Amino acid sequence: MMNFKNELENVIEQSFKELRSGSTGTRLVFPKYSGGTKKRVSEQELRFVFVELLQPLLKKYDYYYSVETPTEDKYQFSNKGKYCTPTASEDGQSASFDLTIKDSIGENIAIIEFKAKSASTHEYAKDLCKLWNPKEKSKYKYFINLFEKIEKSTEKAFCNKLESLPKTSNEKVFIWAESLREKDKTIRIEK
Repeated sequence: MMNFKNELENVIEQSFKELRSGSTGTRLVFPKYSGGTKKRVSEQELRFVFVELLQPLLKKYDYYYSVETPTEDKYQFSNKGKYCTPTASEDGQSASFDLTIKDSIGENIAIIEFKAKSASTHEYAKDLCKLWNPKEKSKYKYFINLFEKIEKSTEKAFCNKLESLPKTSNEKVFIWAESLREKDKTIRIEK
């Protein structure tokens, strides 16, 4: 029997499949880059396809979703205009999560952050700092990254960036990365 986590992960898998095919069965179209034939697939397209595919699961469990959900805690991502190690801080400011899934009384079931392409270590640190924070209560926490392609060098750079981040709690985050090429490896890490 499937549980919510398994079904949610099926939605993640299906989202990547639909992005790869370029035909989502929705009214979402993928724009082309200026002067070219290559379609643009960004974090936004990933998020929109995911939300569309999520709808039946939300109905089944009587769950709801929120986008750009304000965090419970405050964070400091820079100091006097310069990057610093992202931290939860009383002196910081509110941040947001890309997507949260909530039960019928408003409790977080899942918190999800999306990224596209290879981001800087600082950008990954900002998202994971929020996800690892135990004050950000949720049954499940996901970090989902879309790459154009995952070659050995991409995988190594991505994993090295993740390994370099200071984990500040025992909170579990499911890290999931896939590419637009079907032949590429899927990266799944529980950190």
